[in-house]
Amino acid sequence: MSLFGSIQMGGNALQAMQIGLQVVGDNIANANTPGYVRQEAVFEPSGVQKKGGLVLGLGVSVDSIIQKIDKFVQARLVGAKGDRANADVQQQVYRDLETTLNELSDSGDLSSSLSGFFQSIENVLGSQDVASRNLVMGKGQALADDIHNLHDRVQGINDELGNRISAAADEINNLTEQIRQLNVQIAANEVGGNSQAGGLRVQRQNAVDRLSEIIGINVAEQSSGGLSISVGGDILVYEGERQEVELNKTGGNDANSGFIQFKNSQGKLNTKTGELLGLYAGRDTIVGGFAKRLDSLAGTLAFEFNKVYSQGQGLVGFQDLTSQEAVDNPNAPLDAAGLPFTPESGAFNLLVHNKETNLTGSTTIQVHLHGMDNDTTLADLAAQIDAIDGISASITVRGQLRIKADSSNVDFSFSAADTNRAASGDNGTGGVLAALGLNTFFTGSTAASLGVNEQLQGVANADKFAASLGGLGVDTRNAELLSVFMDRPIQSADGSSLSDLQNQLVSEVTQGSSVAKSVADGFHTFESSLEGQRQSASGVSIDEEAVNMLTLQRIYQASAKYIATISDLLDQLVKL
Repeated sequence: MSLFGSIQMGGNALQAMQIGLQVVGDNIANANTPGYVRQEAVFEPSGVQKKGGLVLGLGVSVDSIIQKIDKFVQARLVGAKGDRANADVQQQVYRDLETTLNELSDSGDLSSSLSGFFQSIENVLGSQDVASRNLVMGKGQALADDIHNLHDRVQGINDELGNRISAAADEINNLTEQIRQLNVQIAANEVGGNSQAGGLRVQRQNAVDRLSEIIGINVAEQSSGGLSISVGGDILVYEGERQEVELNKTGGNDANSGFIQFKNSQGKLNTKTGELLGLYAGRDTIVGGFAKRLDSLAGTLAFEFNKVYSQGQGLVGFQDLTSQEAVDNPNAPLDAAGLPFTPESGAFNLLVHNKETNLTGSTTIQVHLHGMDNDTTLADLAAQIDAIDGISASITVRGQLRIKADSSNVDFSFSAADTNRAASGDNGTGGVLAALGLNTFFTGSTAASLGVNEQLQGVANADKFAASLGGLGVDTRNAELLSVFMDRPIQSADGSSLSDLQNQLVSEVTQGSSVAKSVADGFHTFESSLEGQRQSASGVSIDEEAVNMLTLQRIYQASAKYIATISDLLDQLVKL
């Protein structure tokens, strides 16, 4: 090897060390950059030259600049991020529900509102006081308002989840477009060389990490350096191509029932993990399930309480009463007429009181609902009532039953046909009065529609509160049954009491929150463990980089000294 060749070899070494120092400097500069992957310059011998019987090396060159990354850990971390994000969303939804339950009313919970209502009924026992009956109306309305409030807050959580699902579609599109563009740039920069486009790859990996938090993805790197990303077997990104997604609003314009789908194929984006799955579960299962149970509680309260209440009488009767509920078809059997609650076969008495003579007549009204041709319809019911002296019955244009006294000297009320059964709480009416909303306390059938019958509201109507079983103002035995209703087993609720249903509503949220927290903590721990493994391979250590920098500096200085020495030898050769 000539002296000039030796100078070239030293120059190659200087150039290689310069590249190595630049890589070290880039690592140090990005030591605190989120997602940055440490790079390394890979050196290799430049080959050999044979001179006589000797084989001489030709120095060093940079083979490539690579990212130090454990691809197996990285792949597992992509999945772990989705699992953790899914668990976090569900945990937060449970927390929101717990907060909503705790902030329901000034007293703090639904149980207090229920207890306050039934305690107010106890104040009516043995009393003919109108004020105490008016208090029951107020407590009943407060209970209905609290249930409305709870429903509205739960609906607010549901709306927020729906908005986040809609926003997720936009974010998925933005991220996949970023990844697509970076795929193209990386392929263009890495073509024909051995070096990786480290900065571009870090940007792309950050986008992939965020996408994996939103939806469960499978990632595969192609020979070009571009990524292929699929979801549930469907390709989302393939190198320089991608598919857009959109929100499918299955409920018309209601985003609360929609899901994300591919824009072109209209196929659902089937994710198995990630925030999107957590949002679906939060909206449809956690919040949706809670809303259904709340509706069930409100419906059970309204119908079952009204079944007991409707058998009683107040201090005065009615002169004009219209059912709260309407039927779709007056000639259809009552159990198939579109009522919110389904009545059964039974019987009740309609009591007609003459104010002048102070005499009361009782007529039994039969309701047959056995699935036969002669099942009772609203038209049949109106005909039976209309046949009673002093009383007229008709069906309004809306399909409601209207009962009216023929004169101002007559009023009417209702009672169970079997007073013995009435005293036990099983009045045998089949719930027809409660289903139609005749002589009832509550109106509505869901948490959103629950209310107190307007025919009872106000001090002037408080004397209609049906506390008696034996006639107008005779006793308060019906109030006794109503006061213990909260703890009475309900057949339609599989023997559970209203108190049990309320406790189940709260305990399911509390238990679900506890389980969700445990699951989230577990996924956080697992992700942290994988992140630690990733950092051990890809993270920047300032101490290690300082050692590398000193090593490269020494090699650079020695190479410069080597070149200076060869230069001196050339000078000596020229002087000869």
